[in-house]
Amino acid sequence: MPNRCGVPAILSALAFLLPVGAEEQDQGLSAPDEALPEVPPGVVDALADEKFRTRRTAQTQLLEWGKKDLERSVESLYKFYRQVENPEVRLRTREVLKALVILQQPLPGQGYLGIQMDTARWKNEQGLIQPAVLITDVRKGTAAAIAKLRDGDLIIGVDEVVFNDLAPTRMFADYIKSKQPGDEIRLKVRRGMDHLELTASLRRRPAVLDEINQWGLLPVLPDESEMDEKYFLEWLRNRKASERAGKKG
Repeated sequence: MPNRCGVPAILSALAFLLPVGAEEQDQGLSAPDEALPEVPPGVVDALADEKFRTRRTAQTQLLEWGKKDLERSVESLYKFYRQVENPEVRLRTREVLKALVILQQPLPGQGYLGIQMDTARWKNEQGLIQPAVLITDVRKGTAAAIAKLRDGDLIIGVDEVVFNDLAPTRMFADYIKSKQPGDEIRLKVRRGMDHLELTASLRRRPAVLDEINQWGLLPVLPDESEMDEKYFLEWLRNRKASERAGKKG
């Protein structure tokens, strides 16, 4: 008696017996890796613009783009950095990549803004005298410098904190130390007659700040710019070593 199932039915039965995903494997198909975010082309073009202000603005925009998806943006920007040939674009891309890598590194400890300060007073719109924190020095390469704080700025508030009349500097310092490295704070600043709101991403508080030498003075603090560059160079070396190991494997 002839087999009524026929060839198509037999093939269907065999296909049913194959393990899940076997057909895709036989055809060389696999689920693609999740695509990395594309470095914004318009921003890249602006990095090579003849106007300095346009290049600087584009660098800031690239940094803000990277912060939105830090881990994947670092991967995407690193690949772009390795391929780009324009010296100006490469230099600015490197600075943004370094900033993102620094933000990505694990930094246990207390928050740190990077200013020297003193107690001050200011008069609000109602004519009332209010306490404030006067910035007397901004350390190079710190969160304060990156946030564009300046000597002479008055910090009149931070996040939802309102300073009291007793010790605004102590109140401000304690609040900063209560934060973690990488936390962002919103600073309400009075600069001359202007009122500004600036955002700062805190760094790690150097341990030497809590050490007093025999003359009662703070020891010399490490240069954070140099520390960042050293960390970034080490990160680049590790990435290149991993790539070489991957090719050999």
